[in-house]
Amino acid sequence: MLAWSHILVQKIEIQALNLSLKKLQLNRHRLSEVKSHHHNFSQLILYLSGAGHQVIGHRKYKVQSGELFVIPPGLTHGFQSKEKTRPLCLVLDFFNADKKPGRLGHRRLSQGILNELHGLLSRLPAKGKLKLADYSTVISVIALLTDLSNKASTRQFPELSIYERVQALLRAPENWTLSLKEIARKVGYQQDYLTRKLKEENGQGLMEIRNAIRLEYATQALQRGFPIAEAALASGFNDPNYFARWIRFHTGQNPSRQRSNK
Repeated sequence: MLAWSHILVQKIEIQALNLSLKKLQLNRHRLSEVKSHHHNFSQLILYLSGAGHQVIGHRKYKVQSGELFVIPPGLTHGFQSKEKTRPLCLVLDFFNADKKPGRLGHRRLSQGILNELHGLLSRLPAKGKLKLADYSTVISVIALLTDLSNKASTRQFPELSIYERVQALLRAPENWTLSLKEIARKVGYQQDYLTRKLKEENGQGLMEIRNAIRLEYATQALQRGFPIAEAALASGFNDPNYFARWIRFHTGQNPSRQRSNK
């Protein structure tokens, strides 16, 4: 069961405000906890009601009505409620048009801004195809949210750990085919030094972390029935034959066996 129920879901797929917009949702949490997860796109989360803790990476941040978070792609996040009444949150999925990964941000909104958003959302159909007249309302919601997210401060957040930075980089599709040396350079270290720091921090080196992420993506793709060549691409491999050998080495099973177990 999903950890939330959809009150409003609109797939928008439009380019606007230097963003490639993917989906606008209004969700009511069903469970007391949304387990940590990640996306290959950026996500803006605005809590309209409820209280608890936003989990970002290995850290927790207090949440109440009006808290807005901007989550970059690849960064794990979740939620833990502290009330019987489940939170209501507005979620915008998007890509930055300039392909940059974006930044982690936070802001507390005033009640006046929340009231304005509630008024705009009440004018949108909960589901189904948008009418031409609805797009002006969608753009108004998104313009307001993106303006607020641009003003969101990063000062509240401690600097991400090296492990969290590496995780976010390795989960971004544009980085899947990079060498370990190139990944290390993006983080700002030499490969050997980065591996040492990662092992001190988390017990795993750069290659082990990348293998774990690739195996996670590969297993998910195979269990969903992807052809082996597509599962290979989905986990950062250009050569399906090498991918098949790699899967056998790490799991003891052929990729076709994992597809049959879905």
